[in-house]
Amino acid sequence: MSHNPCDGAKKEDYFVRYGRYYASWRPGKYLFPIDDEESSRLDMVHKLFLVVQQDELYLAPLAENRPLRIMDLGTGSGIWAIHVAESVPIGMTPVQFDIEDPCWDSLMTRCDLVHIRMLFGSIHTVLWPQIYRNIYNHLLPGSGYLEHVEIEWVPRWDENDVDKEGNGMPDSPSALEEWSNLYMTGLETLGRNGRIDGAAIRQTIEDVGFTNVEEKTIRLYMSPWMPEYHKREGARWLNMCFTRGVEGMSLWPMIIGLGMREDEVRAICERAIYESLEMRLRTYFNV
Repeated sequence: MSHNPCDGAKKEDYFVRYGRYYASWRPGKYLFPIDDEESSRLDMVHKLFLVVQQDELYLAPLAENRPLRIMDLGTGSGIWAIHVAESVPIGMTPVQFDIEDPCWDSLMTRCDLVHIRMLFGSIHTVLWPQIYRNIYNHLLPGSGYLEHVEIEWVPRWDENDVDKEGNGMPDSPSALEEWSNLYMTGLETLGRNGRIDGAAIRQTIEDVGFTNVEEKTIRLYMSPWMPEYHKREGARWLNMCFTRGVEGMSLWPMIIGLGMREDEVRAICERAIYESLEMRLRTYFNV
């Protein structure tokens, strides 16, 4: 499959591997493609979260009577930051820097909100305490918020979701479960973590100085079987995000991390996609 690099990218900014475009700056540091296909997936993820949060760009109770200072880390396609700038409004200053760098002197301070979304798997696990500490130091003392949102790509099923016809649970073994186990192991081999341990994350955040930490877990289903409209819409968008993005997510972690062949990875992804499209199943992921 042929893909194009993101608009504005120079030839020296990327290299091609497995039919996808990857960043040439510190090759292997960022494990996922940077092409138009990936940019479109990130835009779909943004739409997914708009549906899940019922059109709220963030949940933090920010002041409405003064200009706000908001920082989006790992901004991806930039769509969240653009929408925030349009709705608040604020001035937007794009800054390119390495989030894993211990020095954040180039970034603005006294922020009302620092926003992180979908960076698990991108950041070296051992560097998260340093990143949270830097965020804390760049927030408005006493009133700044950190909002961190992730999808844990571990498929789950609930026996209570099974209907009287027996729809809900997958056959054993589950292709989605097989994919998830390999994906998570590949990330871990490369020093990243895709699993969400709420208690450990809370402890890390509190250790750097944060207080009043709140954790909210939402189930995102892959099939629109539930009665609530926004949940059905969320399921449709999640399914689209997964089916269009799973291959790009998987190639580097499984090939480089686990030593698998490219055709093996594509076959596993195809099986996972096939299972995700079975509307009789009531698979969900936690956010």
